[in-house]
Amino acid sequence: MAAGWSDAAIARDLGIARSTVRDWRRPHGRTSLSATCPRCWLRMRPIRFEPGDYAEMLGLYLGDGYILPIGRSLRLRFSLDARYPLIVAETTTLLSRLFPTNRVGEAHRDDGHTRIVSVDHNHLACLLPQHGPGKKHGRRIRLEPWQQATVAGAPWRFLRGCIRSDGCVFVNRTGRYEYLSYDFSNRSSDILDLFVGACDHVGVDCRRYERHVRIYRRPSVAALLEHVGLKA
Repeated sequence: MAAGWSDAAIARDLGIARSTVRDWRRPHGRTSLSATCPRCWLRMRPIRFEPGDYAEMLGLYLGDGYILPIGRSLRLRFSLDARYPLIVAETTTLLSRLFPTNRVGEAHRDDGHTRIVSVDHNHLACLLPQHGPGKKHGRRIRLEPWQQATVAGAPWRFLRGCIRSDGCVFVNRTGRYEYLSYDFSNRSSDILDLFVGACDHVGVDCRRYERHVRIYRRPSVAALLEHVGLKA
């Protein structure tokens, strides 16, 4: 299309109907209710996985998300702190962009202290292949090549998802000194490695511990403030 080919020329070259090319070029504002899964090639409800949005969702999932079966479908759930309504609202908006034809739900838990944001989709296990039986820290977590490329293209969004789900921002006080710090905690060594790898990719200086990663150097904290923001 960018080269100026007509619908008929594109249809002949691809071996498909001209009407299909016409609908691709001019969708008339409609969102198709059917698409093809990019991993298993079966039919599914459409997704819009822009690299930045997907990287942030992946960070949220690795931090504090999980997938569970619901009837014949799967449900992706994020357990978020209800004290941060902006994070809850922006996570809901994020899932609405990623899954444009699926309803995104919200619910309270733990006497209102936790806000659950969820979406159902039959192909969540394809879209998040780190899903598996048991807890994430009890199994190996490795990104597939296409996920590695996505995170490499949007590392700040990945870090944002991690911090918003399983991280915190706090004032560290040492004697008469005070300085802002970031911390990401997780029981999975593999997930901590992914977080450290993203930090290295963007030049953020971090310190790795057994179950968490701390960021407190002023230039690195300033970079996180600019690209990730406060957890507020």
